[in-house]
Amino acid sequence: MVEDVINNVLISIDDILDTKRKRHIVGGILLSLSLLFGGLALTIMTIKEEKNL
Repeated sequence: MVEDVINNVLISIDDILDTKRKRHIVGGILLSLSLLFGGLALTIMTIKEEKNL
């Protein structure tokens, strides 16, 4: 059951990202999101350190 769902999702993603241009765009979006969340995590960590002082 779960294996079928995962398989269907992977097939759908493969169909969506069928060209180099689409893969490049999705890769850029994922990189941007990871930098955004990394920056938020760093901000939260520095705010918590200031509270402890």
